[in-house]
Parts: sequence; C-alpha cells; structure tokens
Amino acid sequence: MSDKAKQLPNGYWCLRLGGWSLLLNRRATLLLGLVLLALLATALLALSLGAGSMDAWQALQTLLGQGNQLQQLMLFDIRLPRVLAVMVAGAALGLSGCLVQTLVQNRLATPDMIGVNEGATLAIVFFSLYLTLGSWPWWAAPLGAVLAAACLFSLCRRPGEQGYLFIVVGIALTELFDALSEFAMSSQPIAHLSALYMWSMGHFAGQGYRVVVPVLLCLLVLLPPVALLLRALSVLRLGSDTAQGLGVPVLAVQLSLLALAILIAGLGAAIGGPVIFVGMAAPILASWLLRSGPVPVWLSAALGALLLLLADTLVRVLADPVEMPAGLMTRVLGGVLLLLLLLQNRKRAD
Repeated sequence: MSDKAKQLPNGYWCLRLGGWSLLLNRRATLLLGLVLLALLATALLALSLGAGSMDAWQALQTLLGQGNQLQQLMLFDIRLPRVLAVMVAGAALGLSGCLVQTLVQNRLATPDMIGVNEGATLAIVFFSLYLTLGSWPWWAAPLGAVLAAACLFSLCRRPGEQGYLFIVVGIALTELFDALSEFAMSSQPIAHLSALYMWSMGHFAGQGYRVVVPVLLCLLVLLPPVALLLRALSVLRLGSDTAQGLGVPVLAVQLSLLALAILIAGLGAAIGGPVIFVGMAAPILASWLLRSGPVPVWLSAALGALLLLLADTLVRVLADPVEMPAGLMTRVLGGVLLLLLLLQNRKRAD
C-alpha cells in the first residue's frame, strides 16, 4: 500500500484531478448513487403514467428520440415538464431543509416551519393578484423568502444558539403569512383563483420549462457557495464555541448558510408552492441512512427529489382521472413522521 493510501481517513476515497484532490465518504457516495438510480427509475415510471398508453420502456425510447410524434408530444410537452418541476422543487426543499436543520441543530427547523415557504407564497400571491405581469412571477418567491427571513432575524438573531426560539417565532410567522395569503385570495373572484389556489396547495400540473429552467439555473448558481461552506458547517455541529476556537467565523458562516438556504427554499416554492414536510423528512432520512460522517447535504437533495416525485406519482395514481396536489400527500406522510418524532423524543425523555 502506498504512503498516500495510508494517509487516507478510514471510509473515504480520494479523487485526484491534476493538482486537485477530493475526499469522498464511501457510504455517502454509494447511497447517493443508489438514490439517484431510484430517482431515475421513479421518473421513468412517472413519465409512463397518464392518459395514453406508454410504458417505461417506450418512455425511455422516446427520451432517446425514438418515439413517434404523438409520444414525443405527450412526453416532452406534457409529462416531462411536470416531472422535472417536481424533482427540482424536491431537491431544493431537501437541500435547504438539511442546511437549516444542521444550522439550528433541530430536526423541526425547516423552511416550511420557520415561515420561509409561506413568505415566498405570499409574494407569489401578491404579484399574481395585484400586478398584471403576463407570466408566472417565479422570481417573486425568493424575494418573499428573504422578507420572511428578515422578519425572523429581527426577532431571533442567533439561530445556532436559540434553536427553539427560532422555531417558535418561525411558526408564528408561518401562520401570519399564510393568513395574509388566504385573505388576499379570498378578496378576489373565485373564478380567477383556481390555478393559484391549487398551486398554493402544492400542485405541479401546468408548470412548464419557462419556470423550471430559470429556477434550475438559479439553483446551480447557488450550489458552489454551499459546497464551499460545507466544511465550516460540519465544524459548527461541534458547537459555536468549539467552532470559534478552530478558526471558523461563526456568525458569518451562519448568516451565509441561512441566506443560501432561504434563497434555495424560495426557488423551490416558486415551482410547486409551499410543499411541507419534504424539507423535514429528506434530511432526517439522509441522516438515518448515513448514520455518521459529513453533513448529508447532497443526499438530502436527492432524497427530497425522490420523496416529492413519489408523492406526486402516488396522488396521480390514486386520484386518476382527477388532478390532486402532491402537497396533500406530503401533509399526510409528514404528519405521520412528525408524530413518530414526537413519540421518539418522549421515549428518550422518559
């Protein structure tokens, strides 16, 4: 065994590219690969479901350019935009949920629990109802998320040290923003609200490339800063005092990570509305699968995409031919998960 191999930490691979080297956790890398394979299989299943006969093999052939004109129209213009929208939104929610949970050191701290998603929803509702823009104002969601974060930080300035206060204040802001959104929608004629109301419940039907592509590009721009801050985030798990002693600028890292998490969550909500519990379930499941090691940011993103796609596919099958929001299924599954977490915490306290 070479000296370089001996110096590798146990359970890691070293990827070398010229003068650059990257340490990869073996378990995290293998799990990420398996989840991505499951996501691909679920996407093919989702693409094969719906009006018109097309199995998974035909969907794959059509993706490769071998389908007939009807199959291409059905796949690329109707089904693929929805599947992409669900996966992008789920990945954004899972990623942002992992960042916030790790930062606040509490499993209940997710963008949908601290008012970020509802702030994004309020902005979309406001711009849709009161400004005639001619297109879906997806860009308003990050603005609303930032507004919610500003309100949250004005009431709780140190999320890493005030975890429960951070959550309680966030829940209060969630209810406030939700009430304002419902008040704004209730003041308009019901004939104008069908699409907006369904979107606010987590519905992905009708979302096309005009929204998915710019949101995806914005998310890709935000990923490199997240990657650069991952090491500091791992040190923060040891506590603020320890991280400060190791040279980590705690407040700057906390603010940067929270800002990134808020923008990512806002972009996810811009596509499918304030889908709840995905941002909570994906990081919890990722931590349970990984057991120990690095912060499971990328695994949480992949699991968020998989969970939301499974939920959307499930409601399509159960409610066929009626269209139902995927957010209804995530509420059911998320409620069960929350009860299990509360029961687990009660057993530990006893």
